[in-house]
Amino acid sequence: MPNYVLKSNERYKHPDESDMSISQPSLAFKHSELGTLGVEMEWITVDKQRGGQTPAAPQLLGRIETSSRIKPELFTSTIELNTDIHRSTFACMDELTALYMRVSDLLAGQDATLLSSGTHPFSRWQEQQVSDDPRYRNLMDRLCWTARRFNIFGIHVHIGMPDGDICIATMNRLMPIMPIFLAISANSPYWSGQDTGLSSTRLKIFEGLSQGGMPFYFEDWSDFSCCAQRLMNTGSIDSVRDIWWEMRPHPDFGTLEVRIGDMPCTRSDTLAYIAYVRAELMAAAQADSKGFRRVHPSLIRENRWRACRYGMAAKLIDPDGEKVVPVLELLGSRLEILSKNGADAADIAIVCRQLSEWRKLGDGASRQRQIRETSANWSDMVRSMQKNDGWNQQP
Repeated sequence: MPNYVLKSNERYKHPDESDMSISQPSLAFKHSELGTLGVEMEWITVDKQRGGQTPAAPQLLGRIETSSRIKPELFTSTIELNTDIHRSTFACMDELTALYMRVSDLLAGQDATLLSSGTHPFSRWQEQQVSDDPRYRNLMDRLCWTARRFNIFGIHVHIGMPDGDICIATMNRLMPIMPIFLAISANSPYWSGQDTGLSSTRLKIFEGLSQGGMPFYFEDWSDFSCCAQRLMNTGSIDSVRDIWWEMRPHPDFGTLEVRIGDMPCTRSDTLAYIAYVRAELMAAAQADSKGFRRVHPSLIRENRWRACRYGMAAKLIDPDGEKVVPVLELLGSRLEILSKNGADAADIAIVCRQLSEWRKLGDGASRQRQIRETSANWSDMVRSMQKNDGWNQQP
């Protein structure tokens, strides 16, 4: 039987393949200034009267010049808003707000508006129209039902990294922290009109993709590059963009991209989420590698599940033992550590202010459920969610 166990620098070769392999150079990682920041947000376009998803993106995009700031997504009922590169969380939020206001104004003429949620509360994934883009059509052909269900919406935070090795070291250190990112953003309790019991239904849909779910530990940039190249050589992916892990290196941008978060419930939740992600990544990128100890993936997966199920009400397992800690208590202790280890003081202050609100209000999922209990119907619920999201005014 052929031996398919590969050394780190070997390319997979089918037994019938002739010996024509070509040595692949390591992927280039673009240098970025540490702590620079960019954010992508996937907004749902909804009918202003009925609240259901509506395919408003093509008409909107046809009314503006092609822009990297306002882009289509997999379905025509989604608009992706992307920021430029910033050096502070406040500056990034100013641009996100301006983009939101511009798109909202344009959608008003289409009797549509924007909704921030990890899933739409009642619209069905089967009814969404796929965008007319070759890449998305190819995804549908390759991934079939798993991609067709991908009617989910997240926030992606890119933080600049000086080089690939620092990016990988930072990703390794942040693996145990990912459940906290998920817990504080959890905002997708409903799926096609049903309460799933989860705080982040989106996560369970997201991980069904061929390259979805948790990332992996890597030794260094060369190790990751070899992994990515092997996936490309075997036709598993077309490019690094097809690696959809919940946290991944983005070599073209020179960033580490955190993708695990649901679209947050409100503008203030968004501000605090971005600030916390940036604080953790800046501290991790500057940490001493001598003190790093890998946490077993089984424990990370358990904490990730707890965050998915319970959101901000989750109790996570302390990686250093068997103690179970409420996630917001753990977040508070993390802020004390980060303030002494290279995080931006402004980011720490943002999260500290929001932490008191989270203790009172809970996560977006629990707030959605509270709104649903007092709403006459689904349409009324969506209008209440939009009324309370805070995007039309500064915090």
